[in-house]
Amino acid sequence: MNYRFFLIIVLIALTPLFAQAQDRVFVNTYQSTTLPKGAKDIEMWNTFKAGRNYFYNRLDQRIELEVGLTDKLQTSVYINTEHTAEGAHKDTLGGIADTSMDGIFKSTLFSVSSEWKLKLSDPVANRVGSALYAEFTFAPSEIEIEGKLIMDKRTEKNVFALNLVAEYEMKFDVKKGKAEAEEEMQAEFDLAYMRMLNPRFGLGLEAREQNVFVGGKKEHSAIFGGPTLSYFGDSFFLILNASPQLANLQVNKSNPEKLDLNEFEKMQARLLIGFSF
Repeated sequence: MNYRFFLIIVLIALTPLFAQAQDRVFVNTYQSTTLPKGAKDIEMWNTFKAGRNYFYNRLDQRIELEVGLTDKLQTSVYINTEHTAEGAHKDTLGGIADTSMDGIFKSTLFSVSSEWKLKLSDPVANRVGSALYAEFTFAPSEIEIEGKLIMDKRTEKNVFALNLVAEYEMKFDVKKGKAEAEEEMQAEFDLAYMRMLNPRFGLGLEAREQNVFVGGKKEHSAIFGGPTLSYFGDSFFLILNASPQLANLQVNKSNPEKLDLNEFEKMQARLLIGFSF
């Protein structure tokens, strides 16, 4: 009897850690769990991308304030910055380089995003957890709308997640003195698994397929994948992922190689730091 009572006390003590871990254990793949009503998180994203057919480095940073509006609905606001350094000596056609220019072009872009997530079912109490997700991004030269169908399942030590993602993007440009708008659609499939080695530490894998459509035609498609490490403190968490490009699924004249290094990068890595209050 005393042994059972001791186990109950331990489980109650660990409940906050499990609840926090359920909110987020991956960097790319979302889970259906939402923050409780009134709970708040601040998250800082750092995503590094490198390696194209020409010199290319990019650092994306996001600061997010996340708030639970109800026990099933949460919202957040992001401030985004995108820092890019790319060589003027470009090779965007897999072997045809522009040798007329030298140097490195640097740019910084700013945008804001609004995110909404509605939980439909719970990953522990129900057979499958599910949620609907929408994100709206506004920048001076582009507008993005992203939607996700989130499905996941959590057991005592295992977390599985699948995201079906669709994104619409409109970019503005000026050609020959006239403003033009270019539309682009993206479809993405995210799959992830995490093994919780203890309540504070998890080790897993994330994979995703990214597809880009222009004018209704698929122009780019690639698979990325790599390990994810998660650590959860009493009021913070750290998640780190490295995802090299594994395969080019849309080989054509513009992307003739095994990797698509015109639209995508050879390596992407993301560090996510979050604080609860």
